[in-house]
Amino acid sequence: MKKYYLYIYAIISVLAISCDKEFLDRKLDTNYGEEQVFSSYTPMRDFGIAIYTSLPEGFNRIDAAFLASATDDAVHSGTATTIQRFNNGSWGPFINPDDQWARLYTGVRKANFFLEKTVDYKNVLYRDTITAAGKTNYNNQINDIKWLRAEARFLRAYFYFELLKRYGGVPLILTTMSADESPRPRNTFNECANFIVTEIDAINNELRNTWSDLNSGNQIGRATKGAALALKSRVLLYAASPLNNPANDLQKWVSAADAAKAVIALNRYSLLANYRDLFRSMSNNEFIFERRYSASNNLERTTFPAGFDGAVGGINPSQNLIDSYETTNGLPVNADPSYNSQNPYVNRDPRLLMTVIVNGSTYKGRPVEAWIGGKDGLGKPRATRTGYYLKKFADEGLDLSLNRTSNHAWVYFRYAEILLNYAEAMNEAYGPDVTPAGYTLSARQAINLVRKRSSVNMPNVIASSQPEFREKVRNERRVELAFEEHRFWDVRRWRIGQVFASPVYGMKILKNGTSFSFEKTPVENRVFEDKMYLYPIPGAEIDKAGGSLTQNPQW
Repeated sequence: MKKYYLYIYAIISVLAISCDKEFLDRKLDTNYGEEQVFSSYTPMRDFGIAIYTSLPEGFNRIDAAFLASATDDAVHSGTATTIQRFNNGSWGPFINPDDQWARLYTGVRKANFFLEKTVDYKNVLYRDTITAAGKTNYNNQINDIKWLRAEARFLRAYFYFELLKRYGGVPLILTTMSADESPRPRNTFNECANFIVTEIDAINNELRNTWSDLNSGNQIGRATKGAALALKSRVLLYAASPLNNPANDLQKWVSAADAAKAVIALNRYSLLANYRDLFRSMSNNEFIFERRYSASNNLERTTFPAGFDGAVGGINPSQNLIDSYETTNGLPVNADPSYNSQNPYVNRDPRLLMTVIVNGSTYKGRPVEAWIGGKDGLGKPRATRTGYYLKKFADEGLDLSLNRTSNHAWVYFRYAEILLNYAEAMNEAYGPDVTPAGYTLSARQAINLVRKRSSVNMPNVIASSQPEFREKVRNERRVELAFEEHRFWDVRRWRIGQVFASPVYGMKILKNGTSFSFEKTPVENRVFEDKMYLYPIPGAEIDKAGGSLTQNPQW
C-alpha cells in the first residue's frame, strides 16, 4: 500500500466541486457527483478522509494570533488585531473572533452524510472475490471503510465537544437535514456530553490502535482508539468541572478519573524525555491525536524576536505566565527566599526556558535583546510588548530571509494532558493520595510523573490538602500545556474568570552598562463578564431559527 501521511490542506466540499485539491500527498480530483462518490472505493474513502478538514485549526489561527493572547498567559503585539475583542469586551453574537459554529456543523453534516451514504458499503464495493488478489483487495477496502465509518462518528463527537465547550448545549443533529426542515432546538449540556460518551463507547472497538504500522500505510493523523478515549477523558473532565457541575456531583469526578485511567491502561503512550523536542517532533509516543500541516513559516514569522529578518510580530508571553513557573525548589517565586527578582530566570522550572525566549537567552546564534532599545525590545518595530517571545513549537533553525519552511504538528491530545486530567479528577473524587481498588496511581503520583520528565525533573508536589493540591494541578496544567489552547477553556470550566479581568503584566527591562534591571509593569487591562463563560450563539443562527434556538444568558 502506498505510504502517505494525513496532511490537511483545504476543506473538500460535501458535494461536488470542479477543481483539484491537495489531499494527503497526491492530487485528488473532486469533480464528482454524489452517486459517483459513493459507488466506488477511492472517492468514497476520500470523502471520509475529507471530514477531518473540519477539525479546528491550531497555532496563530485568529488573525495571526494564538488563542492564548485572549488569556492571562499572553498579549498580541498588534493592539488592533481581532483577538483584542476578547480582551476589551467588544465581541458578541454578531462579532466573535473564534466563532466556529458554521465550521463545526459543516463537519457534523459531512459525517452524517458519509454515514448515511455508506450503510451498504460492503455490497457497493463488492467486486471480484474469486481470485486471491481480488479477495484481498475487497477485504482491504471494506476494512478501510469500516474504520472510516467509526472515524466519522469519532469526528462528529469531537465536533460536538468543540461546540459544547464554546456554546454549552447545542442542537444534536444526527441526520443530514434538508433545506426545508425546521431548525432544531438546543439540547442540554448533559445530553450533548452523554451523546459524545455513548458514541465513543459504541465505536471504541471499531477504531484501530495505531496508524503507524506497516499494514496501514502509515496514515498517521487518522483517529485511533486512544484518540477516542482521550476525547472521552476531556469531555467527562469538563462535565465534572464547576461550570457544568455546580452541585459538585462527585460521581462525575469519578467518571472523569475512570476515563483518564482507561487511556493510561492502554500502555501505548509515554512522556517524551525532552520537553523542547516534543513540539518539534512529527511523531512520538506522547502524541495521541494531532494535525499535521504542510511545510510553512507562518509560525516562525509570528514568534521569532523582532530583530531577526522576516519577523512580523505576534504572541508575547506575559509576566503572569512567567510567574507561574516555580523555582527549582518546587516553590512559587513569591514563596522562595532564594528567588532574585533582578536575576529572574535562573533556577526556574526548566520548562520556562523551553517555552519562552527571555532577555539574554541565546536564540538563532545570538543573545536576545528584549531590553528597551535593544535589537528585539521596545523601540523596534513589531517588538514584544511584554519583554518575552514564544519559543515553543517554532523551528529555531529556519532562515526566513531565504523563505525556508518547516513542518508543524498541532496536538489535540497528548499523554501529559491525560495524566493531568487524571490527577485533577482523582483529587476531586478521592483526594491527593488515595488509590482505590483497580487503580494504579494516586493523583499525586500522576502529577509527579509529568514533573519528573527527565528534561524537567521538578520536585514532587508536596501540597497535602485537597484544596492545596487543586491549585497545584491547575498551575501544572498552565505550565505544562502553555499555548496549547487549554488555559482559555480551563479558566472557564473552573469558573475563575476574574483572573481574565485582571491586568496582564510584562517585564520592563533596562540595560545599565553590562547589567540589567527588571520591573514588572502592567501592559494591558482586560474585561471579563459572567456571560463570557460561554460564547453567544451566532446572531445569524438565532435569526434563522425563528425562535426555536435560544440565546445564551445575558447575550
